Amino acid sequence: MFKRDPEKSAQKAAQREEKQHARTEAADRRQADKEALKDWRKLHPAEKTMNTAAMMHLWPSSKFGLTGQGPVLGGQAEFVDAGAHKAWTATRLAGGVATGGLSALAGRKNKGAAVINLTFGNGAAQTYSVTPDSTNLRAANQYVNAFNMLATQLANEQGSAPPPEAVQPRPQSVADELGKLKALVEKGVLTQDEFDQQKARLLGP
Repeated sequence: MFKRDPEKSAQKAAQREEKQHARTEAADRRQADKEALKDWRKLHPAEKTMNTAAMMHLWPSSKFGLTGQGPVLGGQAEFVDAGAHKAWTATRLAGGVATGGLSALAGRKNKGAAVINLTFGNGAAQTYSVTPDSTNLRAANQYVNAFNMLATQLANEQGSAPPPEAVQPRPQSVADELGKLKALVEKGVLTQDEFDQQKARLLGP
């Protein structure tokens, strides 16, 4: 009858125990990290708001103030809405005799443009296009506000908060706005007609 080697059996038992111990430690660490993150976000609610707004979008989420592109601390977000909206359009289609040869097909088309400009604490910068419908525009505005709130709070906690005038976005001149709109035209985000409409709006009567 085959007899087990007591030494090998003991080694296997020790290996199983070691693996189980390692799994238990890893689970404990994950739970501790989860609790730490939960506590951290209680003190930094802007991060939760930021991540909620980023859901279903390509905007970077944050964990302990860090994103995949860089830290929120020292960064800044900007929401540029160049008259983004959805408009009804009608397209004429060839029809039969019953329709007199022509028919109109109505639909909704994206008009204008909106983007999120993000600058991170490590100097990295990224621009994200925003689909011009009310849900996405609202989420983009919430995201930018939460990003800037979190950046300001982290700066305050580090004792390196910039002066209030640097924290608050400065009013932009008409030339600045026109420059940004022109850049959107060059990128193909805005058409020339849409640029002319926004230019007329900025310059006023």
